[in-house]
Amino acid sequence: YSIVFVYLQKIFFVNFFFQFLKSKRFCIHFAISIVIGFIILWLPFKLLNLYTRHSETIVVPDFYGLQTNEIAQFISDKNLRYMIIDSVFDSKVKGGLVIRQDPEKNFQVKRDRTIYLTISAVMPPLVKMPNLVDVSMRQAMAMLESCGLKIGKKEYKPDLCVNCVLAQQMKGKKIEPGTMIPKGSIIDLILGKGESEEKINIPCFIGLTMEKAIKKIYE
Repeated sequence: YSIVFVYLQKIFFVNFFFQFLKSKRFCIHFAISIVIGFIILWLPFKLLNLYTRHSETIVVPDFYGLQTNEIAQFISDKNLRYMIIDSVFDSKVKGGLVIRQDPEKNFQVKRDRTIYLTISAVMPPLVKMPNLVDVSMRQAMAMLESCGLKIGKKEYKPDLCVNCVLAQQMKGKKIEPGTMIPKGSIIDLILGKGESEEKINIPCFIGLTMEKAIKKIYE
């Protein structure tokens, strides 16, 4: 009896279920569920797309050569931002000009993207003057180059050490080691050229006192 009852319950439930699936009420609820599900899945993607402006890009313009006081006006209508992140001294470039940008020109970027700029420094950085005295000319040139300095005139004077640096000068004046000078400055060198072949007449010191003999040497 119990088995028959359970069997009849199952038949009734299946019958009722199929009847419910065919009902108008189920069709309405099913359609509403599909619409709600679509909205739940579509809306976040749409909002994310609007937030990131996925399909909206801007071509990066060329900032190279702009003066620093021209950048703000240049970028005002381009929906971009800029930031100066570095300055580099270049003696061949006028100070205060844009010499590098990131991203580069013609690059596709999103709206309100920050363009990072490097400008040419107005004043060269200061470097410490090395001590070149008593080193060879070749070594002195290497030291100057490593400090960002340039070698200027070479003047030779008699000295036992050939091509050794006897003195270092800048703009005609002696410059002490450790002095802070602008990078790219020109340093002149006084170098030894060995014993001089020039001959001079030796005066006669016979009969002179020591004081008079020394005085005559320096005349």
